[in-house]
Amino acid sequence: MYWTLRLKQGCAGALTAVALFFVSAAWSSDPENVEQPSVIQDRITIGDEQLDYTVTAGRLLIRTATEEAAATLSYVAYTLNGGEPAGRPVTFFWDGGPGGATFAENFFGFGPKRYFPGKHTGAGAPYVLETNPHTLLRYSDLVYIDPVGTGYSHALGEFSNQDFWGVESDAEAMSAAIIRYLRLNKRWQSPKFLQGSSYGTTRASIMADKLQSYGMAINGVILVGAALNFGMQDNGLDQQFTLSLPSMAAVAWHHGKTAHQSKALPEFLKEVEAFARTEYAPALYLGNRLPEAEKQAMAARLAEYIGLDPQYIHDAHLRVSVVRFRKELLRDQGLALGRLDGRSLSADFDTVGEEPENDYWLLEKLLLPARSIIEDFYGREMGLETTQGYNIIADGAIQAWDWHHDLPNIAGISRNEIQERNIFPQNTWVAAHLSAAMRGNGNLRVYQAHGYFDLATPYAWGDYDLSHMTHDPRIMDRITTVYYDAGHTVFFDDDVLPGMVRDIGNFYQEALQPHPGR
Repeated sequence: MYWTLRLKQGCAGALTAVALFFVSAAWSSDPENVEQPSVIQDRITIGDEQLDYTVTAGRLLIRTATEEAAATLSYVAYTLNGGEPAGRPVTFFWDGGPGGATFAENFFGFGPKRYFPGKHTGAGAPYVLETNPHTLLRYSDLVYIDPVGTGYSHALGEFSNQDFWGVESDAEAMSAAIIRYLRLNKRWQSPKFLQGSSYGTTRASIMADKLQSYGMAINGVILVGAALNFGMQDNGLDQQFTLSLPSMAAVAWHHGKTAHQSKALPEFLKEVEAFARTEYAPALYLGNRLPEAEKQAMAARLAEYIGLDPQYIHDAHLRVSVVRFRKELLRDQGLALGRLDGRSLSADFDTVGEEPENDYWLLEKLLLPARSIIEDFYGREMGLETTQGYNIIADGAIQAWDWHHDLPNIAGISRNEIQERNIFPQNTWVAAHLSAAMRGNGNLRVYQAHGYFDLATPYAWGDYDLSHMTHDPRIMDRITTVYYDAGHTVFFDDDVLPGMVRDIGNFYQEALQPHPGR
């Protein structure tokens, strides 16, 4: 019996979760010659605790309903030795993009060995992986899967990587890979968790619903830097400005640019959030009907919160986008703010541009160390020889991504109206899927982690989506949201990681217990 998965229109067949094959020292792209995985034993010591574990680097082969090989997905798994696997949780990870490989949550986050950016004092390589005292391996086995077109994952035969570059086809391929991993390793009785960051939260929300529809109980979904509604930035809508305001205020506060520097950041942001709801949003609603005196007063208030010149805000008609804010806040110093972390600074070629030319934090802090770390891990640690490099970012994926995502029948709208609406393009809104998964499983819990200084997915976006996906207190009680002094990649900060892992550890413990309100 197959679980049929759809590929984008024009593909040769329906994708199914069918066969898992292994790879070894020389990874082959020939589905008939895929060999054993590379497996090593390792050990770390955390205080008085010794963790002996198995590291597996392998591939998952997914086929069509007619047994045609469709794609092979690379993965790295860390499994704790000893004990009964059936009783031990297993967590499946992926990063964002779309089009990003799954490496950051491993080597920069929760894996047993981690690169600590704050400890690196060299001018470049070597970038050293050290024992991670904050690894989530203490709570769960960890499986990191690369989406098709990233890492060593790629399409096979007449399929192309682009066939998997879409909201639906991506989620279904990743779901198929999880099912095959569970079958191969006989882990069906293990508690199961999904963890994604950035676009990975989009993927996790859809997959929670899909996997449970297949009959797989999910214990918990962990969202880091949530992106659950891609209509948030649609042209002509003011929501993006009100929901981005608190994060811009947090960044301005960090750089000493607000009129409220004496306040603690959480206290300050509560004030900004209330202002955005009760004063800013109504003013934007009026548009050009807002009286000029009120417009000037509103610009002055906004200037106190986000540190820009009141006239600039006035001339932007009170609508300052995040990208303009990143360029404008420290323009007089010749500096631009990072997108993934508004605390990071860089100097553009000149200071007259409307927006920053790049986010150099991503290059310097993440991509430069990542290449050396990843290639060394697979080549030296795992002993794998490959003819292809590890694809950190799939070139062209985000531009080619198929965002078509029909409004689901679970959205609180009549079926007839849904059919009519789906004639027109719909924004990708996946909170409804997460809500459906939680309604269908009274024990499913959600943990949401925000970075105050995240200008890629401002924290109020995720809060808005989760607060609108349900009004059932039995579901609301199973959602945990935590805010950290961090950017988009919350776990990247060495000082933040210990508290974050402690919080996730508590979340694991809660998610393994029956919910009393069911």
